[in-house]
Amino acid sequence: MEKTLSTFFKEYTANRQKIWKTNQHLLEEMTFNKWRDVLVERAKITRDIYSDNNRFIIEIRHFLQNGIDESIAKKLFEVVKGFYDGGYDDLFVMRNLAKPAIRFYEERSDYEKLCHLYKILGYEFFEFYGRIDKENGPDEAAQYYEKCIALQKHYRDLKDASARLCIFTSYNNLIAPIGQTTTEYRSRMFRYYHEAMDLWNQNYVQELDGKNEDFLACIGQIEANILFAEEFVEKMPLDFTIEFAAAVPYIKEKWNKEGMTDDEGSLFRAEIKCRLIKGEKYEPLIEDTIEYLDNMGDVDFEKDEEESIIKVMNYHNCSCTIFSIFKWKNVEHDVRRIYMDRFCKKVTDFQKRIPFGVWPQLVDEMCAEWFTEYAPFIDDPVEKKELLLKLVIIRQPLTYIHSLMVSEIAMRIAHALITQKPSYFVGIPGYPDEKAVKDNQKELLDYIADCGLIHDCGKCRIVGVVSRQDRHLYDEEFEIIKRHPMDGFFMLNHDPKYSKYFDIIRGHHKFFDGNGGYPESFDNLKSPYKPVIDLISISDSIDAATDILGRNYTKGKDFSTVFEELSHEAGTRYSPSVIELIKNKHGLYEDLDYLTKDGRFEIYFRAYKEILYI
Repeated sequence: MEKTLSTFFKEYTANRQKIWKTNQHLLEEMTFNKWRDVLVERAKITRDIYSDNNRFIIEIRHFLQNGIDESIAKKLFEVVKGFYDGGYDDLFVMRNLAKPAIRFYEERSDYEKLCHLYKILGYEFFEFYGRIDKENGPDEAAQYYEKCIALQKHYRDLKDASARLCIFTSYNNLIAPIGQTTTEYRSRMFRYYHEAMDLWNQNYVQELDGKNEDFLACIGQIEANILFAEEFVEKMPLDFTIEFAAAVPYIKEKWNKEGMTDDEGSLFRAEIKCRLIKGEKYEPLIEDTIEYLDNMGDVDFEKDEEESIIKVMNYHNCSCTIFSIFKWKNVEHDVRRIYMDRFCKKVTDFQKRIPFGVWPQLVDEMCAEWFTEYAPFIDDPVEKKELLLKLVIIRQPLTYIHSLMVSEIAMRIAHALITQKPSYFVGIPGYPDEKAVKDNQKELLDYIADCGLIHDCGKCRIVGVVSRQDRHLYDEEFEIIKRHPMDGFFMLNHDPKYSKYFDIIRGHHKFFDGNGGYPESFDNLKSPYKPVIDLISISDSIDAATDILGRNYTKGKDFSTVFEELSHEAGTRYSPSVIELIKNKHGLYEDLDYLTKDGRFEIYFRAYKEILYI
């Protein structure tokens, strides 16, 4: 089993690199035929990787059911730590390997190994659940971090400095990002901060690690992270506000003495909030923040990727601070617009310039958050749709390509419905009769095209699950995927102008008869947009079932097989009117057959060109 674990680690990490390189190759400039060959090769590579990883996972899981000895525990520890150190985050694989090792080392009180394993699982749980579900996600991560910091009572007995560092890293991550999630964890931030600093100032800690650069960097990050409380300090109780107001000048003085720089802008933003807390008017605070943004300079990812992403994050966070000032001071809409015109487009431009593959989870989360913050202030629905597509959805190539395919399929079916069966759309708001459907068919087709493009926007909140292509998904991951219709709805429900899309986003996974699908909370039978929901639903299923290039858990089926399966569920899962139309409308069946085969390459190529030149 040790050999199997070693082989699995070696092949798993190599395969992740292979997938990344192949994905990057697709974004290079090349002819259509060459690009098509690369795409087909990518599909084959990832499908083989998917199969190999599943075989390893099943074999390892079966073996571990029988218990482990010291040599296996050691190998499990090495593999888990290797995944973590290499940045190969995968909670569900690492959890299955780490938990048997943790049980083994807990029985033997091996605190050094446990420091690492607790910290690693704390990190992996938050990276998966905490970023997806900020209300419930941080809990298990916090439990592991708490277990790690509890081992500080054995600090002097830990011979390995890296194990001791895990304790401060756990404090750091409890302060932020976990401390930025819920009111409960926010209220603990200063407790963790003071505990960490008290431990750091102990004589025995200073003797062991006081001059270690890794420890000094971690302490500096802890101080920077407590300053992130500026994001929500106005919503916290008075005692929290007092602690925050006292910490800011103390940290500033300390950093000045130690020659530390405010690269992330956390100190600047904290000082702005302190001035706000003291009652200063909002105008000079916003002006100072915009001036800070104007003087920050450009970004150059080719020259320095890490410095550039830190700078973009600083732009983003400073802009969010301005938004929070707007809300706190109830700044009038027209005044907000004047200020926003001076910084919002610049921030959006910087975010669009982030290359694909650069810290994807962090960047995807930031872009989605920026849309959520900025979009409510965009009055033009076309501009808002472009922001959603070009900043959020297009950064998820798999989701974007699927959305393009659904849009194309839905438009072809809709055009046939308008021509042959316009009554299908009668009753949709704005289309009271067949004449309105025929007279306004361009507007209707444009609307349906947009429904296809944005129906899956909620997946941009769960990129880590949706983009998982190298192994099977666990039940918990499927449950997360089921959240995307409501997540998409919440991204847009601030704007009544988008109300005509709400039901399509929420309902595209509901069954035609209302007796199946998800989310359970949404009743598609009562929606005035039900014909469009049903149209997008069947278009979504056609693309998913015939996809031979992007879904490595299936080999894809030809259209005739898929249509036969859809026909069996006509009247229950799918609209019988749409099924009948595809079956009887001359040319539509053949059109969809082509689109889901050779036509798919044309759609994919167009999508990658858009991504390349965004």
